[in-house]
Amino acid sequence: MMVLLVNPAWETHISPKGKRFNRHFPPLDLLSCAAVLEKEHLEVKVFDANITALSPSDMAEYAKNFDKVFVTSTPYYKWQCPNLDFDVFLNFIKPFRKDNLFLMGTHCSLYPEQILRDTGVAGIIRGEPEYTILELCQNKPLRGVRGLSCMLRGSIVTNPDRDLLSLDQLPMPAYHQVDPKDYGYEILGNNFMIFEGSRGCPYKCIYCLQIMYGNSYRRKSVSKLIGEVEYAIEKTGVKNGYFYDLEFTLNKDLVGKLCDHLIEKKYQFTWTCQSRVDSVDLQMLRKMKEAGCKVIHYGIESGAEHILERINKKIHLGDIEKGIALTRKAGIETVCFFQFGFPGETEEDFLKTISLAKRLNPTYASFHVATPYPGTRLFDILATDDTHLAFPEAYTKEHSLEELESFRRRAYLQFYLRPGYIVSRLFGGNPRSWLKQGRLFINFVK
Repeated sequence: MMVLLVNPAWETHISPKGKRFNRHFPPLDLLSCAAVLEKEHLEVKVFDANITALSPSDMAEYAKNFDKVFVTSTPYYKWQCPNLDFDVFLNFIKPFRKDNLFLMGTHCSLYPEQILRDTGVAGIIRGEPEYTILELCQNKPLRGVRGLSCMLRGSIVTNPDRDLLSLDQLPMPAYHQVDPKDYGYEILGNNFMIFEGSRGCPYKCIYCLQIMYGNSYRRKSVSKLIGEVEYAIEKTGVKNGYFYDLEFTLNKDLVGKLCDHLIEKKYQFTWTCQSRVDSVDLQMLRKMKEAGCKVIHYGIESGAEHILERINKKIHLGDIEKGIALTRKAGIETVCFFQFGFPGETEEDFLKTISLAKRLNPTYASFHVATPYPGTRLFDILATDDTHLAFPEAYTKEHSLEELESFRRRAYLQFYLRPGYIVSRLFGGNPRSWLKQGRLFINFVK
């Protein structure tokens, strides 16, 4: 059995619809799938179309050498925020043989039956893919494979969902399937890898899409994560890493022991993570800094207290001010995310968000129009009549998309063109990253 796992290319670095940045991050989900297959002595190849010059037709020709082919619409780092222009993905898979082709990812988990009908592929994998893929490659009868939707005798069969896996049952990701030198993050650098210490999030913000994680928050053991990080650094030469947990610092025991290990080893390893402003403290932050943490990503969302309450963020403005101040005091840079266009939000609220961004003055600020993803409470509030592959770009019951985009551009211009900010970046930033950041800024204000 020869198996091909494919991460497709999305044509442009920034997708026009929804302004999604298509970074070249390692496809950690495919590396986990490959490790599961390799453990069972199956021959597997991970192919990332983002770092090759192959066209979809060339890729389809290459895929003919394999018995089963799996293509994801969303690599791990996009599980929560998939691209909205799904036609790009459909065009990518169009040249492929369909009788041995299986699709997976967030879009496929949201609309398995529609995508199955539209594409005519052998099957759609819903949710976590690792062990569904394994059973398919073991040639188990399709009707008995949990987490699979397929066509049998002209009718769509939707098998029961697969039970959520324990992260400790997964073998170490097959890091050898990719070269970390092919990947990078402009804030950190190249020789880059993604890691995960947990899946899911215990919080229930109305805009957060968690269908790939299941309705559960699961943690990986400290020893397992440390082993994976150590292997990636020592055996594959990784210099920079991103712990892509939705809320990395919720697991304080893991963070503390991981940091102790990195400090003891004295690796030349720089890393980043995602966190809530109310789940950090100064002692933890100082240890993270000592262990190589350069920057933390925080979801702020809004500068209006009543909007934070409405979106079920469970954070107050005071928490935000305190968390960012503590991070700055520890010497760690910050990326803060803000959104425009929640239900009940007014133009005055938009201005409060821009004002808060400037007041917090993070190292980097990212502004977006809030996306009502299917499967979220925000989508239910929008109550779109379009039920066929509906990926709306914005909640438009109160403000048009044009109005929301106008405020998003206004936020970027007002935040990044402040003389004080420009001076601070010139004297405190990395000259090698200025050009990349400048290009990003231009693309986001178009």
